[in-house]
Amino acid sequence: ALQAQINPHFLYNTLDSIIWMGEGNKTREVVVMTSALAKLLRQSISNENEEMTIKQEESYIESYLTIQKMRYKDKLEYEIDFDKEIYNEKILKLIIQPIVENAIYHGIKYKETKCLLQVIGYSKGNDIIIQVIENGVGMSKEVLNHIFDKHNVNYKSAGLGIYNVQKRLKLHYGKNYGIEYDSKLGIGTTATITIPKQII
Repeated sequence: ALQAQINPHFLYNTLDSIIWMGEGNKTREVVVMTSALAKLLRQSISNENEEMTIKQEESYIESYLTIQKMRYKDKLEYEIDFDKEIYNEKILKLIIQPIVENAIYHGIKYKETKCLLQVIGYSKGNDIIIQVIENGVGMSKEVLNHIFDKHNVNYKSAGLGIYNVQKRLKLHYGKNYGIEYDSKLGIGTTATITIPKQII
């Protein structure tokens, strides 16, 4: 049930963008965005497994950011860099995307200059570390202290996604795993996901 709660705004906005580009005869852009959306839906809907490989999750994030880059071309640059040695490790699906979404909508969207969003993944001992790093507007200590609060669930605050993802990670991997946030106002935010390795 937690996994099924995906933000519908993104889907509506993407379809609106496709319509807008189609009306403007931007055929290539329509093809690129529709293709990326089809890949996203295929992985999120047709894959019944609770987990996917990190390689598959990387592909999912690439499709998602392809769409967002087209929507926020004056605001967003991105880099994705996962160590190949963790490609075959498994991760709960739809974990990274809500955090990337949150970074764009609450960190990058409101900054006047273009921002860089980085998604990196690597192994550290018996754990896997995945970080979403952006140089957007940042968060105050007060906002940061309440980012996982359930009452904070609305589209204009931390959003359902972050509370949802943290709960799924804790339920699946245990209380020692999950997301940690580090943020400074005016500088940016880093979200760090820690999960255990399954291939040791």
